[in-house]
Amino acid sequence: MRLILLLLSVLLLAVQVHSLTDPRVPDMFFPFGPDEGDNVVPVGDDASSPAVSIPTWFPFLSGNYSTVYVSI
Repeated sequence: MRLILLLLSVLLLAVQVHSLTDPRVPDMFFPFGPDEGDNVVPVGDDASSPAVSIPTWFPFLSGNYSTVYVSI
């Protein structure tokens, strides 16, 4: 009985992992990319995006911020 439950658990896990990695399931994600108005971060070592405005302030350490930078 334990072996059957173990095999069923492994099978269920395999099905879930496959559905997460299957490229034919695009509706799991929000649309993204330059065609959707996203910015592209420059390619390079230690590159970063220009300042990106965010809709609300957020506190960090001793200040409040309304822009972020995306770095690689």
